[in-house]
Amino acid sequence: MEALKIVRPELLSLGSQEIQVLMPYFCVFGGAILGILMSTVRFIQPKWPVFLITLAACFCGIGFSYHLMSQGHLSLFNGMMVSDTYSSFFNVIFLASAAVTVLGSLRYLDREKLQHPEFYILVLFSVLGMMLMASSLDLIVLFIALELMSLAIYVLVGFRRADRRSNEAAIKYFILGSAASAVLLYGIALLYGVTGNTDIRSIFGFVRTHSGSLSPVLILGELLVLFGFLFKVAAVPFHMWMPDVYEGAPLNVTGFMTSGLKAAAFAGFVRVIIALGYGNSAAVYLEQHFHNILWISAVLTLLVGNFVALTQTNLKRMLAYSSIAHTGYLLIGIIAGPKSELGFSPIVMYVANYAIMNLGAFGILAIMASRLDSGLNLHDFSGIARRQPWLAFSMAVFLFSMAGIPPTAGFVSKYLLFYSAIQANEIVLVLIGVLSSAVSVYYYLRVIVYMYMRDPVGSPPSMKVSLWSGIGVAAMVALTLQLGVFPGRMVDFAKKAVTGLTFDRL
Repeated sequence: MEALKIVRPELLSLGSQEIQVLMPYFCVFGGAILGILMSTVRFIQPKWPVFLITLAACFCGIGFSYHLMSQGHLSLFNGMMVSDTYSSFFNVIFLASAAVTVLGSLRYLDREKLQHPEFYILVLFSVLGMMLMASSLDLIVLFIALELMSLAIYVLVGFRRADRRSNEAAIKYFILGSAASAVLLYGIALLYGVTGNTDIRSIFGFVRTHSGSLSPVLILGELLVLFGFLFKVAAVPFHMWMPDVYEGAPLNVTGFMTSGLKAAAFAGFVRVIIALGYGNSAAVYLEQHFHNILWISAVLTLLVGNFVALTQTNLKRMLAYSSIAHTGYLLIGIIAGPKSELGFSPIVMYVANYAIMNLGAFGILAIMASRLDSGLNLHDFSGIARRQPWLAFSMAVFLFSMAGIPPTAGFVSKYLLFYSAIQANEIVLVLIGVLSSAVSVYYYLRVIVYMYMRDPVGSPPSMKVSLWSGIGVAAMVALTLQLGVFPGRMVDFAKKAVTGLTFDRL
Protein backbone atom coordinates (compact mmCIF):
# COMPACT_ATOMS: atom_id res chain seq x y z
CA MET A 1 0.00 0.00 0.00
CA GLU A 2 2.90 2.35 0.68
CA ALA A 3 4.05 1.95 -2.92
CA LEU A 4 0.68 3.16 -4.18
CA LYS A 5 1.30 6.50 -2.49
CA ILE A 6 4.32 6.96 -4.75
CA VAL A 7 3.08 5.24 -7.92
CA ARG A 8 -0.46 6.49 -8.45
CA PRO A 9 -2.35 3.96 -10.63
CA GLU A 10 -4.80 6.58 -11.91
CA LEU A 11 -1.92 8.35 -13.68
CA LEU A 12 -1.22 5.21 -15.74
CA SER A 13 -4.61 5.33 -17.48
CA LEU A 14 -4.75 7.34 -20.69
CA GLY A 15 -7.73 9.11 -22.15
CA SER A 16 -8.38 9.60 -25.86
CA GLN A 17 -6.69 13.02 -25.83
CA GLU A 18 -3.56 11.67 -24.14
CA ILE A 19 -3.38 8.76 -26.60
CA GLN A 20 -3.69 11.20 -29.50
CA VAL A 21 -0.77 13.37 -28.38
CA LEU A 22 1.35 10.31 -27.58
CA MET A 23 0.90 8.78 -31.04
CA PRO A 24 4.32 10.00 -32.35
CA TYR A 25 6.00 8.21 -29.42
CA PHE A 26 3.90 5.08 -29.94
CA CYS A 27 4.85 5.05 -33.64
CA VAL A 28 8.57 5.14 -32.88
CA PHE A 29 8.44 2.68 -29.98
CA GLY A 30 6.13 0.33 -31.89
CA GLY A 31 8.42 0.51 -34.93
CA ALA A 32 11.44 -0.40 -32.77
CA ILE A 33 9.64 -3.38 -31.18
CA LEU A 34 8.32 -4.58 -34.55
CA GLY A 35 11.82 -4.21 -35.99
CA ILE A 36 13.24 -6.36 -33.20
CA LEU A 37 10.62 -9.05 -33.88
CA MET A 38 11.24 -9.00 -37.63
CA SER A 39 15.00 -9.28 -37.14
CA THR A 40 14.51 -12.60 -35.31
CA VAL A 41 12.54 -14.23 -38.14
CA ARG A 42 14.78 -16.83 -39.74
CA PHE A 43 13.07 -17.50 -43.08
CA ILE A 44 13.38 -13.94 -44.46
CA GLN A 45 16.24 -11.49 -44.87
CA PRO A 46 15.54 -8.77 -42.22
CA LYS A 47 17.22 -5.98 -44.21
CA TRP A 48 14.21 -4.78 -46.19
CA PRO A 49 11.44 -5.37 -43.63
CA VAL A 50 13.30 -3.53 -40.85
CA PHE A 51 14.32 -0.74 -43.24
CA LEU A 52 10.73 -0.22 -44.37
CA ILE A 53 9.34 -0.49 -40.83
CA THR A 54 11.80 2.19 -39.67
CA LEU A 55 10.82 4.52 -42.51
CA ALA A 56 7.13 3.90 -41.86
CA ALA A 57 7.56 4.64 -38.14
CA CYS A 58 9.40 7.90 -38.92
CA PHE A 59 6.90 9.14 -41.48
CA CYS A 60 3.90 8.21 -39.31
CA GLY A 61 5.52 10.06 -36.41
CA ILE A 62 6.15 13.11 -38.62
CA GLY A 63 2.50 13.12 -39.70
CA PHE A 64 1.16 12.97 -36.14
CA SER A 65 3.69 15.54 -34.87
CA TYR A 66 2.86 17.97 -37.67
CA HIS A 67 -0.83 17.64 -36.84
CA LEU A 68 -0.15 18.28 -33.14
CA MET A 69 1.65 21.56 -33.93
CA SER A 70 -1.74 23.17 -34.39
CA GLN A 71 -3.08 21.82 -31.09
CA GLY A 72 -2.82 23.39 -27.65
CA HIS A 73 -0.50 22.29 -24.87
CA LEU A 74 -1.36 19.27 -22.72
CA SER A 75 0.42 18.04 -19.58
CA LEU A 76 1.06 14.30 -19.37
CA PHE A 77 1.88 11.89 -16.55
CA ASN A 78 1.20 14.30 -13.70
CA GLY A 79 3.09 17.11 -15.41
CA MET A 80 6.32 15.18 -16.04
CA MET A 81 5.88 15.60 -19.81
CA VAL A 82 4.12 18.10 -22.01
CA SER A 83 2.79 18.03 -25.54
CA ASP A 84 3.03 21.50 -27.03
CA THR A 85 4.07 23.20 -30.26
CA TYR A 86 7.70 23.33 -29.10
CA SER A 87 8.00 19.57 -28.55
CA SER A 88 6.03 18.77 -31.73
CA PHE A 89 8.27 21.04 -33.83
CA PHE A 90 11.39 19.33 -32.53
CA ASN A 91 9.82 15.89 -32.97
CA VAL A 92 9.44 16.65 -36.67
CA ILE A 93 13.16 17.57 -36.81
CA PHE A 94 14.22 14.36 -35.01
CA LEU A 95 12.02 12.07 -37.08
CA ALA A 96 12.95 13.74 -40.37
CA SER A 97 16.65 13.45 -39.47
CA ALA A 98 16.19 9.75 -38.75
CA ALA A 99 14.26 9.20 -42.01
CA VAL A 100 16.93 10.92 -44.15
CA THR A 101 19.69 9.03 -42.29
CA VAL A 102 17.96 5.70 -42.91
CA LEU A 103 17.40 6.52 -46.60
CA GLY A 104 21.10 7.25 -47.04
CA SER A 105 22.23 4.23 -45.04
CA LEU A 106 20.92 1.36 -47.14
CA ARG A 107 23.69 1.24 -49.78
CA TYR A 108 26.29 2.67 -47.37
CA LEU A 109 25.79 -0.20 -44.89
CA ASP A 110 25.97 -2.74 -47.75
CA ARG A 111 29.24 -1.24 -48.98
CA GLU A 112 30.77 -1.19 -45.50
CA LYS A 113 29.47 -4.72 -44.73
CA LEU A 114 27.55 -3.34 -41.76
CA GLN A 115 24.04 -4.25 -42.91
CA HIS A 116 22.52 -5.40 -39.62
CA PRO A 117 18.92 -4.72 -38.49
CA GLU A 118 20.24 -3.45 -35.16
CA PHE A 119 21.32 -0.23 -36.86
CA TYR A 120 17.77 0.82 -37.71
CA ILE A 121 16.44 -0.25 -34.31
CA LEU A 122 19.11 1.78 -32.50
CA VAL A 123 18.23 4.82 -34.63
CA LEU A 124 14.60 4.52 -33.52
CA PHE A 125 15.52 4.17 -29.84
CA SER A 126 17.83 7.19 -30.04
CA VAL A 127 15.02 9.20 -31.69
CA LEU A 128 12.65 8.15 -28.92
CA GLY A 129 15.13 9.53 -26.37
CA MET A 130 15.39 12.79 -28.35
CA MET A 131 11.60 13.16 -28.44
CA LEU A 132 11.32 12.60 -24.70
CA MET A 133 14.04 15.20 -24.08
CA ALA A 134 12.12 17.85 -25.98
CA SER A 135 8.92 17.17 -24.04
CA SER A 136 10.33 16.62 -20.53
CA LEU A 137 9.25 18.89 -17.69
CA ASP A 138 10.98 16.83 -15.02
CA LEU A 139 14.74 16.57 -14.60
CA ILE A 140 14.61 12.82 -13.89
CA VAL A 141 12.59 12.16 -17.04
CA LEU A 142 14.97 14.40 -18.98
CA PHE A 143 17.98 12.48 -17.63
CA ILE A 144 16.42 9.11 -18.54
CA ALA A 145 15.64 10.44 -22.03
CA LEU A 146 19.20 11.73 -22.37
CA GLU A 147 20.65 8.34 -21.41
CA LEU A 148 18.28 6.46 -23.73
CA MET A 149 19.45 8.66 -26.58
CA SER A 150 23.12 8.56 -25.58
CA LEU A 151 23.39 4.79 -25.07
CA ALA A 152 21.98 4.14 -28.53
CA ILE A 153 24.37 6.70 -30.04
CA TYR A 154 27.36 5.16 -28.20
CA VAL A 155 26.64 1.84 -29.91
CA LEU A 156 26.06 3.47 -33.30
CA VAL A 157 29.41 5.30 -33.07
CA GLY A 158 31.16 1.95 -32.57
CA PHE A 159 29.00 0.11 -35.10
CA ARG A 160 32.03 -0.60 -37.29
CA ARG A 161 33.32 -3.17 -34.82
CA ALA A 162 36.37 -4.27 -36.81
CA ASP A 163 37.71 -0.72 -37.16
CA ARG A 164 40.09 0.55 -34.47
CA ARG A 165 39.13 4.21 -35.01
CA SER A 166 35.44 3.45 -34.57
CA ASN A 167 36.10 1.50 -31.39
CA GLU A 168 38.30 4.27 -30.02
CA ALA A 169 35.66 6.88 -30.82
CA ALA A 170 32.92 4.86 -29.12
CA ILE A 171 34.98 4.27 -25.96
CA LYS A 172 36.09 7.90 -25.77
CA TYR A 173 32.52 9.12 -26.26
CA PHE A 174 31.19 6.64 -23.70
CA ILE A 175 33.72 7.59 -21.01
CA LEU A 176 33.48 11.35 -21.50
CA GLY A 177 29.72 11.22 -22.00
CA SER A 178 29.29 9.19 -18.83
CA ALA A 179 31.39 11.69 -16.89
CA ALA A 180 29.26 14.57 -18.21
CA SER A 181 26.09 12.65 -17.33
CA ALA A 182 27.41 12.13 -13.81
CA VAL A 183 28.05 15.87 -13.47
CA LEU A 184 24.54 16.60 -14.73
CA LEU A 185 23.00 14.03 -12.39
CA TYR A 186 24.90 15.40 -9.40
CA GLY A 187 23.61 18.87 -10.26
CA ILE A 188 20.05 17.49 -10.41
CA ALA A 189 20.56 15.84 -7.01
CA LEU A 190 21.71 19.14 -5.48
CA LEU A 191 18.71 20.96 -6.96
CA TYR A 192 16.39 18.32 -5.52
CA GLY A 193 18.09 18.57 -2.14
CA VAL A 194 17.46 22.32 -1.97
CA THR A 195 14.06 22.63 -3.65
CA GLY A 196 12.55 19.23 -2.84
CA ASN A 197 11.48 18.90 -6.48
CA THR A 198 12.77 17.68 -9.82
CA ASP A 199 9.88 19.32 -11.68
CA ILE A 200 11.43 22.21 -13.62
CA ARG A 201 8.39 24.44 -13.11
CA SER A 202 8.66 23.99 -9.35
CA ILE A 203 12.40 24.73 -9.49
CA PHE A 204 11.63 27.90 -11.44
CA GLY A 205 9.05 28.92 -8.82
CA PHE A 206 11.53 28.25 -6.02
CA VAL A 207 14.24 30.36 -7.68
CA ARG A 208 11.81 33.21 -8.23
CA THR A 209 10.48 33.07 -4.66
CA HIS A 210 13.92 32.90 -3.01
CA SER A 211 15.77 35.15 -5.46
CA GLY A 212 17.07 37.34 -2.64
CA SER A 213 18.66 34.51 -0.63
CA LEU A 214 19.79 31.73 -2.93
CA SER A 215 21.65 28.86 -1.28
CA PRO A 216 25.25 28.18 -2.44
CA VAL A 217 24.21 24.55 -2.91
CA LEU A 218 21.45 25.64 -5.29
CA ILE A 219 23.90 27.79 -7.27
CA LEU A 220 26.38 24.90 -7.45
CA GLY A 221 23.64 22.53 -8.63
CA GLU A 222 22.55 24.94 -11.35
CA LEU A 223 26.13 25.41 -12.53
CA LEU A 224 26.69 21.65 -12.72
CA VAL A 225 23.52 21.22 -14.78
CA LEU A 226 24.68 24.06 -17.04
CA PHE A 227 28.11 22.48 -17.53
CA GLY A 228 26.51 19.11 -18.26
CA PHE A 229 24.46 20.63 -21.08
CA LEU A 230 27.44 22.58 -22.43
CA PHE A 231 29.20 19.24 -22.83
CA LYS A 232 26.25 17.72 -24.66
CA VAL A 233 26.14 20.60 -27.15
CA ALA A 234 29.96 20.48 -27.53
CA ALA A 235 30.67 24.04 -26.41
CA VAL A 236 34.27 25.04 -25.64
CA PRO A 237 35.93 24.03 -23.29
CA PHE A 238 33.74 20.87 -23.26
CA HIS A 239 34.20 20.13 -26.95
CA MET A 240 37.19 17.80 -26.88
CA TRP A 241 35.16 14.67 -27.62
CA MET A 242 33.50 15.84 -30.82
CA PRO A 243 36.27 15.81 -33.51
CA ASP A 244 37.54 12.32 -32.65
CA VAL A 245 34.03 10.89 -32.25
CA TYR A 246 32.79 12.41 -35.50
CA GLU A 247 35.86 11.17 -37.38
CA GLY A 248 35.70 7.64 -35.97
CA ALA A 249 31.95 7.09 -36.32
CA PRO A 250 30.45 5.79 -39.59
CA LEU A 251 29.52 8.67 -41.88
CA ASN A 252 25.76 8.12 -41.66
CA VAL A 253 25.97 8.13 -37.86
CA THR A 254 28.02 11.34 -37.89
CA GLY A 255 25.38 13.03 -40.04
CA PHE A 256 22.64 11.85 -37.67
CA MET A 257 24.57 13.20 -34.68
CA THR A 258 25.10 16.64 -36.22
CA SER A 259 21.36 16.98 -36.82
CA GLY A 260 19.28 15.01 -34.31
CA LEU A 261 21.69 14.91 -31.37
CA LYS A 262 22.47 18.62 -31.47
CA ALA A 263 18.79 19.52 -31.88
CA ALA A 264 17.81 17.35 -28.90
CA ALA A 265 20.53 18.82 -26.70
CA PHE A 266 19.43 22.38 -27.45
CA ALA A 267 15.73 21.49 -27.10
CA GLY A 268 16.34 20.31 -23.54
CA PHE A 269 18.89 23.05 -22.83
CA VAL A 270 16.44 25.88 -23.58
CA ARG A 271 13.72 24.46 -21.33
CA VAL A 272 16.11 23.83 -18.44
CA ILE A 273 17.97 27.15 -18.57
CA ILE A 274 14.65 29.01 -18.36
CA ALA A 275 13.77 26.91 -15.31
CA LEU A 276 17.10 27.75 -13.70
CA GLY A 277 16.15 31.42 -13.79
CA TYR A 278 17.84 32.74 -16.94
CA GLY A 279 15.95 35.43 -18.77
CA ASN A 280 12.96 35.72 -16.45
CA SER A 281 14.28 38.22 -13.92
CA ALA A 282 13.74 35.50 -11.33
CA ALA A 283 17.21 35.99 -9.86
CA VAL A 284 19.37 38.83 -11.17
CA TYR A 285 22.50 37.43 -9.51
CA LEU A 286 22.10 34.03 -11.19
CA GLU A 287 21.13 35.51 -14.52
CA GLN A 288 24.26 37.68 -14.65
CA HIS A 289 26.51 34.72 -13.86
CA PHE A 290 24.80 32.55 -16.48
CA HIS A 291 25.14 35.35 -19.02
CA ASN A 292 28.87 35.71 -18.36
CA ILE A 293 29.50 31.95 -18.57
CA LEU A 294 27.50 31.59 -21.78
CA TRP A 295 29.11 34.69 -23.28
CA ILE A 296 32.65 33.44 -22.69
CA SER A 297 31.76 29.95 -23.88
CA ALA A 298 30.10 31.32 -27.05
CA VAL A 299 33.15 33.42 -27.95
CA LEU A 300 35.59 30.56 -27.33
CA THR A 301 33.40 28.14 -29.25
CA LEU A 302 33.21 30.45 -32.26
CA LEU A 303 36.95 31.11 -32.31
CA VAL A 304 38.13 27.54 -31.67
CA GLY A 305 35.62 25.96 -34.04
CA ASN A 306 36.28 28.25 -36.98
CA PHE A 307 40.03 28.74 -36.67
CA VAL A 308 40.83 25.05 -36.10
CA ALA A 309 38.57 24.13 -39.03
CA LEU A 310 40.87 26.26 -41.21
CA THR A 311 43.70 23.77 -40.65
CA GLN A 312 41.71 20.63 -41.51
CA THR A 313 42.15 18.84 -44.82
CA ASN A 314 39.83 15.91 -44.02
CA LEU A 315 36.23 16.97 -44.69
CA LYS A 316 34.80 14.79 -41.96
CA ARG A 317 36.99 16.42 -39.34
CA MET A 318 36.51 19.87 -40.85
CA LEU A 319 32.73 19.52 -40.52
CA ALA A 320 33.22 18.40 -36.91
CA TYR A 321 34.94 21.67 -36.03
CA SER A 322 32.35 23.47 -38.15
CA SER A 323 29.68 21.88 -35.94
CA ILE A 324 31.47 23.26 -32.87
CA ALA A 325 31.40 26.72 -34.45
CA HIS A 326 27.68 26.44 -35.13
CA THR A 327 27.18 25.63 -31.45
CA GLY A 328 28.70 29.05 -30.79
CA TYR A 329 26.09 30.72 -33.01
CA LEU A 330 23.32 28.88 -31.18
CA LEU A 331 24.71 30.02 -27.83
CA ILE A 332 24.40 33.60 -29.11
CA GLY A 333 20.71 32.85 -29.62
CA ILE A 334 20.35 31.58 -26.04
CA ILE A 335 22.14 34.63 -24.64
CA ALA A 336 19.98 37.06 -26.64
CA GLY A 337 16.69 35.20 -26.45
CA PRO A 338 15.22 36.68 -23.25
CA LYS A 339 15.94 40.29 -24.30
CA SER A 340 14.81 40.09 -27.92
CA GLU A 341 11.32 40.40 -29.34
CA LEU A 342 12.04 37.25 -31.36
CA GLY A 343 12.70 35.33 -28.14
CA PHE A 344 14.16 31.87 -28.65
CA SER A 345 12.61 31.44 -32.12
CA PRO A 346 15.97 32.09 -33.95
CA ILE A 347 17.41 29.05 -32.13
CA VAL A 348 14.55 26.83 -33.27
CA MET A 349 14.90 28.15 -36.82
CA TYR A 350 18.68 27.71 -36.81
CA VAL A 351 18.52 24.13 -35.48
CA ALA A 352 16.01 23.10 -38.16
CA ASN A 353 18.00 24.63 -41.03
CA TYR A 354 21.31 23.34 -39.67
CA ALA A 355 19.90 19.80 -39.54
CA ILE A 356 18.79 20.06 -43.18
CA MET A 357 22.13 21.24 -44.59
CA ASN A 358 24.22 18.85 -42.48
CA LEU A 359 22.14 15.81 -43.37
CA GLY A 360 22.59 16.69 -47.03
CA ALA A 361 26.34 17.30 -46.73
CA PHE A 362 27.01 14.05 -44.89
CA GLY A 363 24.72 12.19 -47.28
CA ILE A 364 26.98 13.32 -50.14
CA LEU A 365 30.12 12.35 -48.21
CA ALA A 366 28.62 8.89 -47.65
CA ILE A 367 28.10 8.56 -51.42
CA MET A 368 31.60 9.75 -52.30
CA ALA A 369 33.60 7.97 -49.59
CA SER A 370 35.58 4.81 -50.20
CA ARG A 371 35.67 1.84 -47.82
CA LEU A 372 36.18 2.68 -44.14
CA ASP A 373 35.28 6.32 -44.93
CA SER A 374 38.54 6.97 -46.72
CA GLY A 375 38.89 9.30 -49.70
CA LEU A 376 37.50 12.34 -47.91
CA ASN A 377 40.55 14.60 -48.08
CA LEU A 378 40.43 17.83 -50.06
CA HIS A 379 42.46 16.50 -52.98
CA ASP A 380 39.98 13.61 -53.35
CA PHE A 381 37.34 16.19 -54.30
CA SER A 382 39.40 17.63 -57.15
CA GLY A 383 37.38 17.78 -60.36
CA ILE A 384 34.27 16.14 -58.91
CA ALA A 385 32.11 18.63 -60.81
CA ARG A 386 33.21 17.09 -64.14
CA ARG A 387 32.27 13.55 -63.16
CA GLN A 388 29.27 14.10 -60.89
CA PRO A 389 27.95 17.61 -61.58
CA TRP A 390 24.75 17.21 -59.57
CA LEU A 391 26.65 15.97 -56.50
CA ALA A 392 29.07 18.89 -56.74
CA PHE A 393 26.18 21.34 -57.11
CA SER A 394 24.39 19.84 -54.10
CA MET A 395 27.53 19.98 -51.97
CA ALA A 396 28.10 23.60 -53.02
CA VAL A 397 24.55 24.50 -51.95
CA PHE A 398 25.09 22.98 -48.50
CA LEU A 399 28.48 24.64 -48.05
CA PHE A 400 27.09 28.02 -49.10
CA SER A 401 24.31 27.54 -46.57
CA MET A 402 26.73 26.67 -43.76
CA ALA A 403 28.73 29.78 -44.59
CA GLY A 404 25.56 31.90 -44.43
CA ILE A 405 25.56 33.03 -48.06
CA PRO A 406 22.22 33.96 -49.68
CA PRO A 407 19.87 32.69 -50.99
CA THR A 408 20.11 29.70 -48.65
CA ALA A 409 18.51 28.66 -45.38
CA GLY A 410 21.79 29.25 -43.54
CA PHE A 411 21.77 32.95 -44.45
CA VAL A 412 18.24 33.43 -43.10
CA SER A 413 19.12 31.60 -39.88
CA LYS A 414 22.23 33.68 -39.20
CA TYR A 415 20.45 36.90 -40.09
CA LEU A 416 17.66 36.24 -37.56
CA LEU A 417 20.16 35.15 -34.93
CA PHE A 418 22.34 38.25 -35.25
CA TYR A 419 19.29 40.51 -35.50
CA SER A 420 18.01 39.03 -32.24
CA ALA A 421 21.41 39.63 -30.58
CA ILE A 422 21.45 43.26 -31.76
CA GLN A 423 18.02 43.75 -30.21
CA ALA A 424 19.44 42.36 -26.97
CA ASN A 425 22.30 44.90 -27.20
CA GLU A 426 24.95 42.17 -27.59
CA ILE A 427 26.85 44.23 -30.16
CA VAL A 428 30.33 42.90 -29.34
CA LEU A 429 29.07 39.32 -29.53
CA VAL A 430 27.49 40.01 -32.91
CA LEU A 431 30.75 41.49 -34.24
CA ILE A 432 32.68 38.41 -33.10
CA GLY A 433 30.04 36.19 -34.67
CA VAL A 434 30.12 38.02 -38.00
CA LEU A 435 33.92 37.98 -38.15
CA SER A 436 33.96 34.27 -37.26
CA SER A 437 31.43 33.64 -39.99
CA ALA A 438 33.69 35.46 -42.45
CA VAL A 439 36.54 33.14 -41.44
CA SER A 440 34.32 30.12 -42.09
CA VAL A 441 33.71 31.27 -45.67
CA TYR A 442 37.34 30.43 -46.48
CA TYR A 443 37.29 26.76 -45.51
CA TYR A 444 33.82 26.18 -47.00
CA LEU A 445 34.67 27.82 -50.33
CA ARG A 446 38.00 25.99 -50.43
CA VAL A 447 36.08 22.74 -50.96
CA ILE A 448 34.10 24.31 -53.81
CA VAL A 449 37.34 25.50 -55.42
CA TYR A 450 38.68 21.95 -55.38
CA MET A 451 35.45 20.56 -56.85
CA TYR A 452 35.16 23.06 -59.70
CA MET A 453 38.62 24.50 -60.36
CA ARG A 454 41.11 21.67 -59.82
CA ASP A 455 42.00 18.76 -62.08
CA PRO A 456 41.27 15.25 -60.79
CA VAL A 457 44.14 13.55 -58.94
CA GLY A 458 44.89 9.96 -59.90
CA SER A 459 42.21 7.55 -61.11
CA PRO A 460 38.90 8.61 -59.60
CA PRO A 461 36.84 5.86 -57.90
CA SER A 462 33.45 4.95 -59.33
CA MET A 463 30.51 6.41 -57.41
CA LYS A 464 27.13 4.68 -57.45
CA VAL A 465 24.24 6.73 -56.17
CA SER A 466 21.32 4.68 -54.90
CA LEU A 467 17.74 5.82 -55.47
CA TRP A 468 17.20 6.20 -51.71
CA SER A 469 20.32 8.34 -51.19
CA GLY A 470 19.46 10.47 -54.21
CA ILE A 471 15.96 11.14 -52.86
CA GLY A 472 17.35 12.17 -49.48
CA VAL A 473 20.00 14.52 -50.90
CA ALA A 474 17.62 16.06 -53.46
CA ALA A 475 15.05 16.75 -50.73
CA MET A 476 17.67 18.51 -48.59
CA VAL A 477 18.84 20.65 -51.54
CA ALA A 478 15.26 21.66 -52.29
CA LEU A 479 14.57 22.55 -48.64
CA THR A 480 17.83 24.51 -48.29
CA LEU A 481 17.01 26.67 -51.29
CA GLN A 482 13.28 26.94 -50.60
CA LEU A 483 13.81 28.07 -47.00
CA GLY A 484 16.40 30.57 -48.18
CA VAL A 485 14.12 32.15 -50.78
CA PHE A 486 10.77 31.77 -48.98
CA PRO A 487 11.54 31.54 -45.24
CA GLY A 488 8.27 33.07 -44.02
CA ARG A 489 6.42 29.88 -43.14
CA MET A 490 9.37 28.39 -41.24
CA VAL A 491 9.81 31.66 -39.33
CA ASP A 492 6.13 31.56 -38.37
CA PHE A 493 6.46 27.95 -37.22
CA ALA A 494 9.54 28.83 -35.14
CA LYS A 495 7.77 31.78 -33.48
CA LYS A 496 4.74 29.64 -32.75
CA ALA A 497 6.91 26.87 -31.30
CA VAL A 498 8.36 29.13 -28.58
CA THR A 499 5.13 30.98 -27.78
CA GLY A 500 4.33 28.89 -24.71
CA LEU A 501 7.92 28.42 -23.58
CA THR A 502 7.37 30.15 -20.24
CA PHE A 503 6.53 28.48 -16.97
CA ASP A 504 4.05 31.16 -16.01
CA ARG A 505 1.77 29.65 -18.62
CA LEU A 506 2.55 26.01 -17.81
